[in-house]
Amino acid sequence: MTTSGRVSGRLIGGNLETLVTMSGWGLPSLEGAILLIEAVDCMLGLTDRTLTLLTKSGCLDGIAGIAVGQFTLSNREKAEAIMDIVDEHLRPFGVPMLGGLPFGHGKRALTTPVGGLAALDADAGTLTVDY
Repeated sequence: MTTSGRVSGRLIGGNLETLVTMSGWGLPSLEGAILLIEAVDCMLGLTDRTLTLLTKSGCLDGIAGIAVGQFTLSNREKAEAIMDIVDEHLRPFGVPMLGGLPFGHGKRALTTPVGGLAALDADAGTLTVDY
């Protein structure tokens, strides 16, 4: 799901279900931001519905890039299908996207400071955050 390109912006996001919950009443503007997403105990329908709500609501309009972390699953056989759903919803934004980052609810997840300025380099496979 990684594309190419480099972008800088404020790193905003987190858990996918939390983001969609906030989309109606408290999600900060994502204009020019790098969207950070991850999810725990993913299900195909829930992931599709959540991303559909975020994209159709207009909340993701103007994002500069996308950083995709861990999507933990109870059934490993669905991992490829989940990533296909994420890619299907987010690739049309045409922004640099980097998948497979080690943040979220999975094993050995790294703490990722949200709100700081970040640089996403999809070609180099890096996300750096200044905090």
